[in-house]
Amino acid sequence: MPSVLVVGAANFYGRAVVEQLCGSRDGAAGEAWEIRGADKVLPQLAGFPAETLALYETIDYRMGNLRSRAFLAQAFARDAGRWDVVVNVAGEYKFGQAAAAYAQDVSRLAADVAELAAEHGAGALVHLSTAHVYRAGSAANAPHGEDDPVEPSNELAASHVRAEAAVRAVAALPALVVLRPALSYGPGDRQNVVPMLISAQLSR
Repeated sequence: MPSVLVVGAANFYGRAVVEQLCGSRDGAAGEAWEIRGADKVLPQLAGFPAETLALYETIDYRMGNLRSRAFLAQAFARDAGRWDVVVNVAGEYKFGQAAAAYAQDVSRLAADVAELAAEHGAGALVHLSTAHVYRAGSAANAPHGEDDPVEPSNELAASHVRAEAAVRAVAALPALVVLRPALSYGPGDRQNVVPMLISAQLSR
């Protein structure tokens, strides 16, 4: 039985992950899945459409304070054994926040999730970072490679660099995937493409 824990399950990225997992689960006839989501807000208050809310009603959802190590430990607790995959998309991705908020909601949260994943014997951890960790304004906007040096130009990016380092420092993780998306958009987007389109339209 595949088992997946999604930390940050009610934000823009978490919604996409939950929808994809539920789609895979529903397409796997005769195979039971365990999907658990954890976040600081109820899905009913996240502005999701009815069809998305219906999916959340089919998973084990836990609401609590993501800054609380105790809450995260409760979210990880599972009678049936370890989680096959833990997905952490809960970090802060908005610009303009205080450095203390980034330290707590990016770096510390990433470390807590990684450490708990190792403690609970998770099969793999998927950690969402950001492409802002790379130097901005590269020549001809050339694409970055995984081994390119990171040169954060703002506190948001720097906090994600520290978060990646904290996650990689957890040696007991059997498998780790770090994702660095550049510009993400889709249903529920409130801070990437849709706001830019609205701003461009208003400025005409």
